[in-house]
Amino acid sequence: MLLESIENKLRALFEGTLDRLLYPGVSTSLSSRLVQLISEKIASQPSDLRRAPDLIDILICPEKWDAWQNARPALDDAARELEAYWSEQGYSFLDHPRIRVIADPELTPEAVGIHIDYAQHDHWQGKTALQTVPRQITEEPIPANAYLIINGKEQAALTKAVINIGRRSTSDIVLNDPMVSRDHVQLRAEQGKYLLFDLSSTGGTFVNNRQVHSAALKPGDVIRLGKTLLVYNQELPVPADTKTTLLSAKPES
Repeated sequence: MLLESIENKLRALFEGTLDRLLYPGVSTSLSSRLVQLISEKIASQPSDLRRAPDLIDILICPEKWDAWQNARPALDDAARELEAYWSEQGYSFLDHPRIRVIADPELTPEAVGIHIDYAQHDHWQGKTALQTVPRQITEEPIPANAYLIINGKEQAALTKAVINIGRRSTSDIVLNDPMVSRDHVQLRAEQGKYLLFDLSSTGGTFVNNRQVHSAALKPGDVIRLGKTLLVYNQELPVPADTKTTLLSAKPES
């Protein structure tokens, strides 16, 4: 009965926005799955820990990004309701719960994925999908010799399929810039290139002076996060008809 009360509160928050922006019924399924997955996450922890997860990722297809951004106020209210409910049940949080919206090109427009975790374990493991589970992105080839030049000085090699960038100390690339969000952007390897996704950052993400929610990166692109400039580069494959084979000269006899 207690879980039903928080589920009803979430449904009421979502009905006026998500059902209208996306499709009828999404508020019911989303609120139900959120409460269920948080409960399961708590149950998987030691009984004496009494901690509730504070990180909630909602995975959506890039085409639905704008619609979900319009639902941002409802998602923020939902995070506060979740914190209030589990605090009343005697659970604590290391940080205020937050709901992030993350674009996943592997999802169809009708699919929504949910990932629940504790902030210090902020990585992509044990994903649970609401309607479908995207294939493992680690199967994608990582772009060859890709790297970022940070503020024209430091070079950071990109050697993983998923790279988180922000002020958070556990990020793959940590930026010491107060105008950068703790979780600002994510890079994902996709078909031999990196795709950039803004993680609902406060200050926004700009590529070549244009604000973007997602973008396919190409060599020379300039990414601006807060006051930090990142220049992206990678080794592009050489077309087969332009390759040249160098032959060593035979030593003179």
